[in-house]
Amino acid sequence: MFGAMRLRTHDGRTLWLAYGMNVHPGGGWRQTVEAIHHTVLPLKARLGVDGPFGIAVRWSHAGMAPSHDDRVALRATLMEHDLRAFTGNAFVVGEFHGEPLKDRVYMPAWSDVAGGGTAERVDYTLAFAETLALLAPAGSTVSLSTSPCGWKGWGTADVARHLEAFASALVTCADGLRRLHETLSVRVVLGLEPEPGCTIETTAELLAFVAGPLADALEGDDDLRAHLGVCYDVCHQAVEWEDVEANLRAIRAAGLPIVKLQASCALELPDPTDPAGRAALAAFDEPVYLHQVGARDAAGRVHIAEDLGGVLNDPVWQSRGPWRSHFHVPVFRRELLGPLRSTQADLERALRLVARESFTEHIEIETYTWDVLPAAEKAAGSGFELVDALEREMRWVLDVLAREGAHAIDTGSTT
Repeated sequence: MFGAMRLRTHDGRTLWLAYGMNVHPGGGWRQTVEAIHHTVLPLKARLGVDGPFGIAVRWSHAGMAPSHDDRVALRATLMEHDLRAFTGNAFVVGEFHGEPLKDRVYMPAWSDVAGGGTAERVDYTLAFAETLALLAPAGSTVSLSTSPCGWKGWGTADVARHLEAFASALVTCADGLRRLHETLSVRVVLGLEPEPGCTIETTAELLAFVAGPLADALEGDDDLRAHLGVCYDVCHQAVEWEDVEANLRAIRAAGLPIVKLQASCALELPDPTDPAGRAALAAFDEPVYLHQVGARDAAGRVHIAEDLGGVLNDPVWQSRGPWRSHFHVPVFRRELLGPLRSTQADLERALRLVARESFTEHIEIETYTWDVLPAAEKAAGSGFELVDALEREMRWVLDVLAREGAHAIDTGSTT
């Protein structure tokens, strides 16, 4: 039996683990309570947890207006069942399921000053942060992930201006987070989450932004800087063909806290010239989410395509390979439909590093694509009732961490 979803590493550090609740449709408080009863508590029982159990919450902007009674009810539910909302996902402002999103998932942009998007982003993020802080024990630190500014495909002419606006908005947010800390004694740290095709997509772009526009906007205020960090999504950076260990070390060397690791796997086609392989991959080309593709050419340069459908029959892209696509596939699946595979090896390296060294205390398993997986892939091994699938994901991650000496804390205490 697992003692809790708090883990202790070989050197005495604490790790929190949860699945991302962005898997559930709806972004309101009542949907969260329903998900707790229908999914979280059965999962906790399946895993034999006899202590605190972490949850990674997700609310939309529309869902961030609870009544006092709603808030009291959610807090009571968390306390009754020993649940700890240690992290939140504030990347998507609106609805996340059931309708075509594609690049709308990045709206509003943090730098959309003229269109009012910046104000909406700041308001939403601070409202989410306040809610997390109100649910957390005094003296704790919680993490919150967010979009990396906007989408390059929108054709922003003056990237420097938008990065400056992004930095200014982040400083405004950080000031709000500092005031929250002073009032509620809970530190909320906001993590920028690079993603392929976004204004900040690579680790190199992230570090340049932090050393340039963000440093200028912070003006040396270390208290504000302490509320800003990185959410490292392993799937995203695998699509960019990054060396996960080298880049995690580079982020830490730059003095930027990694507020959480999003445990996720991308989809990989080893040989794009194989018609059967492309046919298998085409089954993942669905209308709701963007599935950016990353591949290297003969010179080793990484190319990013906006969506999967645009490369399947492109002879230029077939000369580059393998392909990796931004499709969050189940982390327990190394081999997928036909010749397809996942980037599970990258995730395993990241998890082992986090277990061995002090990179982050928060891990969120972020497979949200169960309802858009192809039927053939479900039949091939991914298709389970949601609690079954989440249990398999949690056990796989726990297994990897245990091999590096990180084990669940066998206690029923909530401290």
